[in-house]
Amino acid sequence: MKKTSETTYITYIAATAERVWEALTDSTLSKEYFLGRGVESDWKVGSQVTYYRPDGRLDVRGKVLKSDRPSLLSYTWHVEWNEEFRRLPEAVVSFKIDSLGGFVRLTVTEEHPEAVEEKYLEGGRRGWPVILSALKTLLETGHAFPAFDLAACA
Repeated sequence: MKKTSETTYITYIAATAERVWEALTDSTLSKEYFLGRGVESDWKVGSQVTYYRPDGRLDVRGKVLKSDRPSLLSYTWHVEWNEEFRRLPEAVVSFKIDSLGGFVRLTVTEEHPEAVEEKYLEGGRRGWPVILSALKTLLETGHAFPAFDLAACA
């Protein structure tokens, strides 16, 4: 699969790899840092992954490509909540968790195997840093970011 676009985000979190994995895969925790979205899957390769918006509408759908607890998780990513986004090809989002003795390095990669207009890539480029900062804050302090509008972070 040839990649036409790839963006990588790296953050360091004072938590165990197991705790980061749990936050990435547990719906209750994901709602705390992922803009209110709950994630659901059994995390087996080939299984469906879904993210639901706070109002219950389907936000993102995908399929688990790799699942190696607690070090690697990868799945396809297709935005479903908006007709314009539904027409886009699916992306691949991967989470690599490296244990570094008392903390982890979390590397998140968003890959687009097909060409996507720059305006669509901007959503991820604005969103992932906020989501990863909120994840780090939650795991290190036990407190989530207050509710906010992602557009305010642009």
